[in-house]
Amino acid sequence: MANASRPLVRFEKHAELGVLILDNPPENRINRSLYGDLDAAAREAVQSGCRALLLRGEGSDFCFGGDFTEWSSLTTHTLKRERFGYSNGILQTLESLPIPTVAAVHGRAFGGGFELAMHTDLIICAQSARFRFPEVTLGVSPLAGGVQRVAERAGRAAAAALVMLSEEISAEQAERLNIVAKVVPDQELEQTGLALARKLSTGPTRAHVVTKLVLSAWSTGGVRAADEVMIEAVCGLLATEDAEDAVAAAIEARGAGKPRPDIGFKGR
Repeated sequence: MANASRPLVRFEKHAELGVLILDNPPENRINRSLYGDLDAAAREAVQSGCRALLLRGEGSDFCFGGDFTEWSSLTTHTLKRERFGYSNGILQTLESLPIPTVAAVHGRAFGGGFELAMHTDLIICAQSARFRFPEVTLGVSPLAGGVQRVAERAGRAAAAALVMLSEEISAEQAERLNIVAKVVPDQELEQTGLALARKLSTGPTRAHVVTKLVLSAWSTGGVRAADEVMIEAVCGLLATEDAEDAVAAAIEARGAGKPRPDIGFKGR
């Protein structure tokens, strides 16, 4: 059992990259305390100047899901709404952070752990990773946005099958369904995750945030809504220091007939 006196999510800062580590072994089960620690760690990452975030789990599994033993204390509809409103609010905050986010998944990502990973921008996973929604075995449906987020990535039919049949899928199957972006050998997951997140943290992070905004608008309002957000957001990007420096350098290189130089983006 985890020691309640210590945070269940650790925050580490590596230059401009923040790393959040689920530290509730052996299964990294999610409970109210872990959600609170996740919220605090994510906020600390942003406030400390991190320009990208990597989420991973300690131990043999990324996250085996929610701690359903808490549910017995939710004796009224009001208590249930408050509890799941609290946890979903934290996940939505993670999803909308003004920096790119990556989940590095190993072992099992079941139930709430699967949903947690899908609140990041990109999921990479080890070849041995497994994904499943076991909620129907408890007589419920996913409680943290899993149905709609799988449907968004993989389509309605895939979401219905994964949730209703509650079948485990492999890393390769998740990749084919566009749920995960990349599958790597188990022994390479940690370094690959760090390298990918570090690349994002040193890149044009203001542009990455615009991509998140456009995708969010598309999710809720379709292509036309995304078009409206895109115009305003990209016009704002053109006034950033990163864009001004990069465009100026590209114009100079083109005029001189030289290759476009690499730009050291500052996130400003």
